[in-house]
Amino acid sequence: MADLKNVDMGELGRHLFAKLLRCTASDGSLEDMMEYCEKKKSKYVDDMFPASKKSLINDWNDEADDIKEKVDEWSKFTWIRATDIEELNDDEG
Repeated sequence: MADLKNVDMGELGRHLFAKLLRCTASDGSLEDMMEYCEKKKSKYVDDMFPASKKSLINDWNDEADDIKEKVDEWSKFTWIRATDIEELNDDEG
C-alpha cells in the first residue's frame, strides 16, 4: 500500500476529479449531463461518488491500520463543489 502521509490530499482530490471528469465526459455524456441538469434545474450529483463520508471510507469503524490512520484527518474534510474553488473559476464562474 502506498504511503500517503506526505501527499497533499486536496491536490490529489483535484487531480482525481479532473481525471474522472475527463473519463466520464467521452461520447457526449458531458453535454448530456449538462442538459439534464439544466432541465431539472439541479446540480450534478455523481451516484458512484456522492458527497458523503462513505465515498472516502466505506467503513469508518474498520480497525485496519491503513484506515485508522486516515480517519482523523479525513473526517475533517468538507465537501464542496468545483464552483466553490476560486482557483478553478474564470471570470464567468
